[in-house]
Amino acid sequence: MSMNSYTIVFLLFVLCSGAAAYDALDPKGNITIKWDLISWTPDGYVAVVTMNNFQMYRPITRPGWTLGWTWAKNEVIWAMMGAQATNQGDCSKFRGNIPHSCEQKPAIVDLMPNTPYNQQIANCCTGGVMASMGKDPSAALSAFQISVGSAGNTNTTVKLPKNFTLVAPGGGYTCGPAKIIRPTRFITPDGRRMTQAMMTWRVVCTYSQFLASPKPTCCVSLSSFHNASITPCPSCSCGCRNSSNCVTKGVKKPVLQCTKHMCPVNVHWHVKSNYNKYWSVKLTITNFNYRFNYTQWTLVVQHPNLNKATQVSSFLYKPNLSTNDTALFYGRKSYNDVLMQAGPKGNVHSDLTLQKDRKTLALKKGWAFPRRVYFNGNPCKRISFNGKDYSQQCQFLFPLAKLSFFTVVLSSVLPHADAFDPLDPFGNITIKWDVMSWTPDGYVAVVTMNNFQMYRHIMSPGWTLGWNWPKKEVIWSIVGSQTTEQGDCSKFKGNVPHCCKRDPVLVDLLPGVPYNQQFSNCCKGGVLASWGEDPSESVSSFQISVGLAGTSNKTVKLPKNFTLLGPGPGYTCGPAKIVPSTVFLTADHRRKTQALMTWNVTCTYSQFLSSKYPSCCVSFSTFYNDTITPCPSCACGCNHKHNCIMGDSEKLKRKGINTPRKDNEPLLQCTHHMCPIRVHWHVKLNYKDYWRVKIAITNFNYRQNHTHWTLVAQHPNLNNVTQVFSFDYKPLVPYQSINDTGMFYGMKFYNDLLMEAGPSGNVQSEVLMQKDKNTFTLKSGWGFPRRVYFNGDECKLPPPDSYPILPNSAEKRPFSFSNTAICTILMIFLTW
Repeated sequence: MSMNSYTIVFLLFVLCSGAAAYDALDPKGNITIKWDLISWTPDGYVAVVTMNNFQMYRPITRPGWTLGWTWAKNEVIWAMMGAQATNQGDCSKFRGNIPHSCEQKPAIVDLMPNTPYNQQIANCCTGGVMASMGKDPSAALSAFQISVGSAGNTNTTVKLPKNFTLVAPGGGYTCGPAKIIRPTRFITPDGRRMTQAMMTWRVVCTYSQFLASPKPTCCVSLSSFHNASITPCPSCSCGCRNSSNCVTKGVKKPVLQCTKHMCPVNVHWHVKSNYNKYWSVKLTITNFNYRFNYTQWTLVVQHPNLNKATQVSSFLYKPNLSTNDTALFYGRKSYNDVLMQAGPKGNVHSDLTLQKDRKTLALKKGWAFPRRVYFNGNPCKRISFNGKDYSQQCQFLFPLAKLSFFTVVLSSVLPHADAFDPLDPFGNITIKWDVMSWTPDGYVAVVTMNNFQMYRHIMSPGWTLGWNWPKKEVIWSIVGSQTTEQGDCSKFKGNVPHCCKRDPVLVDLLPGVPYNQQFSNCCKGGVLASWGEDPSESVSSFQISVGLAGTSNKTVKLPKNFTLLGPGPGYTCGPAKIVPSTVFLTADHRRKTQALMTWNVTCTYSQFLSSKYPSCCVSFSTFYNDTITPCPSCACGCNHKHNCIMGDSEKLKRKGINTPRKDNEPLLQCTHHMCPIRVHWHVKLNYKDYWRVKIAITNFNYRQNHTHWTLVAQHPNLNNVTQVFSFDYKPLVPYQSINDTGMFYGMKFYNDLLMEAGPSGNVQSEVLMQKDKNTFTLKSGWGFPRRVYFNGDECKLPPPDSYPILPNSAEKRPFSFSNTAICTILMIFLTW
């Protein structure tokens, strides 16, 4: 066969198959995008962009259309009404007014229906949803207004955008080039005057299902009153690519219901009854997608008897006059125009009555079944009547667990006092500066602190952040925070800066400040939860206006010598580093804005820098040994032994004894270990398949409450925790393959506050763990933790040779003296 023959066969295949952009049932269907330039501006123009869906039965459903193009030069979008760009792009070179989008390839989406009126124009704000022309022409268009800058401002200097793309909402559309056409004419509402656009160009986009998806998205099943068998959809009709993540009914957070056909939508055609002059069909559409509702759905059916449809009970119906054997079905508004996600309500149905044509009607050879079925404009997989088997083997793919980490080796090499924490290898506090706008003498920035430490939080009195200015910068104002000193601002007249110090020190505001002084994630008194306990509470931020500084990316000098107290020492901060500008997502998740400039500062914690002594200790006890292994003597140093107080001292009755001091000097109860915190681990019970541990945390500091406290324990059996009774629990798995560490913390409003030393200065819980028969033992101290951390600081453990010892006879269960005596007395009694 010659090359020309191959070409002809290929062209015939494309033209005759449903994969081609040409649709035999809708030969003129397309989406036309028209740009009408309404006015010129000093550096560009204002245009109204209108999208018309001329497709007879293919709507644009949620989440709506996305329109993109490439600017011919360096154009920017100053403003938009009725739509928005999804990404602002890099607008750092602009001062004063910042463009809406500086992207060379902007992507535009429609606004949502609840948008304020001053942001709307006619035919906008439907969330990108457009009806098909055959269903509702008035809802088959969308429009927005765009103000373009850095562009031509005459008909001869304007350059047309190029490379148009349309996603609606998936792929499948191919857009041609922009073509200048005759300017659009507009008629005033009174019909007495006609205006004209300055310039108009048009873009035509056509749809191809093959480009959208190589597999169908729906299938058809058949049944009839004259045969009890049901002809199902062919196996893997829509491909089995989703079979690995489909789920059966009842499983939470599913994607696609597991079926043989693996299609999101099934259309069932049931020949219901056969009367003298009429016959009826029941149409049912079922949604198998758990994450998608079909709004303004359409169903197109081709059958020779649809030219005599008499009644449609629950759907609305429009015949296709071009062929007279095709009909468009769609839902009734506010009744069944939404096909809900998979579940009990995930289907719609209707009965269809057709008048017989006695010359053509037959129930043989599948005549009563449809020739073609389209759902939302996409052809559905049909049943073959020639006996071919379309079933194919569906392959199920299971994700493989990935194991790694040479870091486990590092954890045994590096000392625990170093900034590297083997149980939290990536823990740090990251301080991010996002420059949001330029001012005449500086910039406005949002500073965000993220606590990425899994179990180390910042408690009251909160964080203190400091740095040095590289030049003579001043802080004009702060929202959500404040500096501790104003400094010497005597050289300023009129407006006086908030702070003139070269090395400002900032603290968070307290929760009760007025709303006009607050900023998002501010005003918590500097308290930050750990990332593992509550990510939403592990962030703090404020807004700062800096003056006498650079006013562009090239002239700004980064602050240096950052310091962080949280609330005490221990943190070391690296230098500020410029990173890619932060991208912000709007509340509706439909648009991205971008900071003009961003730099990061990373601060890591070292317990050795915080204190040369531990701040907590651990004691042990068991059910099988009466001895208690106490904390080591002077486990936390004995520096405070000279001013400690006995637990029964009369001094505790003095007023203000529990008031914290500014220097955070503790007031400890006199103990042999002299630690502010003691953690007690008691092996309580040993069952057949489980064992039980009681954990008690006691506070010996009379001047400090511990809010948002955390306790971390490392033990090999924490991979089988069955129940934790009074604490919240979360496993820590920094190395994926090793699950031997867990974090305990208090239940909110119950025991998340560890009170100061005294009768209420303790919290406790019990932990039930399932045994691993291969590893479980009570010998050699196996039942005790390997490491214990309180509030991120490692606690001092007793020496191993002092652990409670398992008696030699404990596992043999000897016949005790008491049992022997009872048996002897019983035998004497029986023989008496």
